[in-house]
Amino acid sequence: MKWWYFRRMIWFLLLWISPSCFGQVIKIRVINGKNGHPLPKQQTTLSLLYTESEKQPAKYDAVLHLDTDANGVAQFDLPEPAPAHLAAGAHLTSEYWYCGCAIPVLAVTKEVMLKGFVAGRELSSPTTSVKAEPGEILFVARPFTFFERLFYPL
Repeated sequence: MKWWYFRRMIWFLLLWISPSCFGQVIKIRVINGKNGHPLPKQQTTLSLLYTESEKQPAKYDAVLHLDTDANGVAQFDLPEPAPAHLAAGAHLTSEYWYCGCAIPVLAVTKEVMLKGFVAGRELSSPTTSVKAEPGEILFVARPFTFFERLFYPL
């Protein structure tokens, strides 16, 4: 009887620990700052910034590109070992979107994994709050106002 209990405990511990053995995942999410809806089919970029003192994986792409899905999310698997810093950006398909995501956002990988990161303005509706989940970089884009559109070519 004790052997059966011991075997079940080992399986439970292995299943509990196994998710931490896999590579880390970074999500980039792009939403409409006016209403909070996701922006699908937007190009996102994640740059892995290894320093000279960091151990780099044998084979990896320094710059990763993905389009957001229907939920406005692009999911990137980080190589092992993960870099200490990364840069993320989104290239919005319409020229009438205001977002600080055209210039890549520099972030510390550990902070993104623990807290998440929000880039851009808050939602225009004060009743709805915007928060990034751990492991997520959130870009809040908003449509240009009439005057911004009018003066955009200048």
